[in-house]
Amino acid sequence: MTISIPAPSSRKPVTSDRADNWQDAERRLAALDIQTMDGTASLNPTLRVRSFGDLQIYDWQSGPFTGTRSAQLAASGEQALLVVSASSGTQIVEGDEGTVVATRDKLLLVTTRLTGRVVAPAGLDKRVVRIPLQGMARFDTAGPIPDILLLDPHENALAGLARSFVGDLDITRDAMAAGEIDSARSALLVLVAGAIRTARVDATSGEHPLQRLRQRLETWIVRHLTEGSIKVSELADAHSVAVRTVHRAFAASGDTVGSVVRAHRLAAARHDLVNTSLPITAIAHRWGFCDPSHLGRLFRDTYSMSPGEYRGLFTGKDRHPGAV
Repeated sequence: MTISIPAPSSRKPVTSDRADNWQDAERRLAALDIQTMDGTASLNPTLRVRSFGDLQIYDWQSGPFTGTRSAQLAASGEQALLVVSASSGTQIVEGDEGTVVATRDKLLLVTTRLTGRVVAPAGLDKRVVRIPLQGMARFDTAGPIPDILLLDPHENALAGLARSFVGDLDITRDAMAAGEIDSARSALLVLVAGAIRTARVDATSGEHPLQRLRQRLETWIVRHLTEGSIKVSELADAHSVAVRTVHRAFAASGDTVGSVVRAHRLAAARHDLVNTSLPITAIAHRWGFCDPSHLGRLFRDTYSMSPGEYRGLFTGKDRHPGAV
């Protein structure tokens, strides 16, 4: 069994090369507990993990297996969107929202919030890009990101582009400058967000009015982030609805106004850390944080590193332990 596991940049470093290390890495990357189909040692997995800024790319090959994500695993660690492209094999994903069968010609999007089971009845060769959900905050998905979505590139052109992009993402990684890495990251997130948005087009007519209101409310929030605190009463007045209706629009997806505002502020700060040379104090002030320590606490809770360490991922200075 050969295993190559450089540590994910936002996770505790994996330093051992023991054969059971793949399961620890898979649990932390995808929040799954993996077992062989028959309880034997026939899984024979290989797992390779690389960092790409705050994203992780990992390639998995194995025999037949089942994986479970319990509520405890789903609630642990940083929530993420997994973009899965298989080159061989089939994955059957069973969750509360139904069951999907992902084959090699499809693009599977699944969040680590989803509880349920994954089955690969004949083994699997896949590439997965792990995107922190907070990283998607600046990109328009026309509503909350679904916990599971299976996309057909023949019906969704952006899904096809995203699938190709995922396959080639790390080919020139070592030759990329910091700005190029961030541009490639943003390009992938634009494609993923666009594919999610496109998948919703046919269902728009049946969309609940609260979902459409949620989209308008979130757009308003983004436009007013630099204007100080955002009050629920201001949101309600701007859209001619009751305060209670605003709360209901966000609660429908398990969010609050405060959590959505915070996600967008953190995403904006992340963008400035990578794309500007502004001091962290200035970034904190610009995006409505009380002070740099306030930004630092929330940033570390979300990205598992300080703003300075995160900036170092892209500048090459003060790189976070485990970054590759």
